[in-house]
Amino acid sequence: MNVWITGGAGFIGSALAQKLNTNGIKDIVIIDDLTNGEKFSNLKKIEYLEFLDIEDFLKKLDTNSLDKPHCIFHQGAITDTMERNGKLMFKHNYTFSVKLFNWAIEKEIPFIYASSAAVYGLNETCMENHLYENPINIYGYSKLAFDNYVRKKINDLTSQVVGLRYFNVYGHGEEHKGKMSSSIFQFYNQYQKNKKIKLFGDYLNFDKGTQCRDFIYVDDVVNTVLWFYKNINISGIFNLGTGRVASFNEIARVIIGNHIPVDDQIFNKTIEYIKFPEELVGRYQNYTLANMDSIKKFGFENTFLNVEQGIAKYIKKLKNDQE
Repeated sequence: MNVWITGGAGFIGSALAQKLNTNGIKDIVIIDDLTNGEKFSNLKKIEYLEFLDIEDFLKKLDTNSLDKPHCIFHQGAITDTMERNGKLMFKHNYTFSVKLFNWAIEKEIPFIYASSAAVYGLNETCMENHLYENPINIYGYSKLAFDNYVRKKINDLTSQVVGLRYFNVYGHGEEHKGKMSSSIFQFYNQYQKNKKIKLFGDYLNFDKGTQCRDFIYVDDVVNTVLWFYKNINISGIFNLGTGRVASFNEIARVIIGNHIPVDDQIFNKTIEYIKFPEELVGRYQNYTLANMDSIKKFGFENTFLNVEQGIAKYIKKLKNDQE
């Protein structure tokens, strides 16, 4: 039996496909849009049954000319948090998701999809509850709109549906994402270029470099997705972070420390604090921390890499790829 991965040439989708390959699963249908041709480098690492362009896939879905998959991993989306074209965002992140979701539940196919911590907006309490959901951009709203659509149906379903609100994912396979790649990848590249790292200065009640994120390594995300794949009786919408935060100052110090021994003097010489960008004012999450209580209630006991472990693993992989 095959599985489908939308966004399978992208960051998390391709990492998921690689892990499935490692587990002996190669009957994978990759569904994606290769307008950004740089994603081919992720496809090179995967053994898969078939690649379908998103438009061709939709035509086949409409004519019901696709073999029924064992599971649908819906990872595809527009993830540019600065995109302001609401029609475009909703077409991809909501309308397509609704269509695929309804097709899946009609045929009782497990459906595991990517939501986002962006649904919480400026709330520093991140729990899967309407009280804390207040997105500050169209990307976050498109994700919340689909979550709410699922919520209305989930209690009446006879097949598995899982939404995972990814927090700040970093790791191998994100190189094509440009300005939407993780802060960790961007800081690493800055240091590689000129031995400097630029961090945001003071903004609102956050001192320079103290903006915080719940950073989670991509392998930990994939392992969690596959945990749900194995636990087919569990459905719901869940946060997926580590339950720990790290400031940008801390992240920068870890990156520097993976190159040279770092003390306060070296750190201060390396860091350049810049004015908070005008285009991000009112549209930027200064603090994200996943409350993981919901998933743990179902017996989830996976442990996650901390940022020191994850960054060291990531940098080693980046250096190996460059050799």
